[in-house]
Amino acid sequence: MFVWHWLLTVTGVSNSNGRWNAFWGGFGSDLAEFAILAVVWRKINCHAKGCYRIGLHHIEGTPYITCRKHHPVHQGSRAATAEQIAQAHTEAQARAQAQNVAPREQQPQP
Repeated sequence: MFVWHWLLTVTGVSNSNGRWNAFWGGFGSDLAEFAILAVVWRKINCHAKGCYRIGLHHIEGTPYITCRKHHPVHQGSRAATAEQIAQAHTEAQARAQAQNVAPREQQPQP
């Protein structure tokens, strides 16, 4: 019986004029806020299936956002070292430069 009384008190249903009026004026009015939180959480969590970590790392060339455990450049639960970050940056710059130079080489020179 204690659990039932506690549930009624927490949801705001006990000690009022009507239970439905108290519910919608108390706990029920927060349902929209919980829905907003669920949508925001879905937007910021890792896109790997079954992972509920916060995704902070964008995958280059895709719309996906992953946590550091599922990121293809740096996998694992440990933080990336400065050398790993510098190497990934250098490789990304080399790829970008190769993509920008290739179309110019195919054009005939006047």
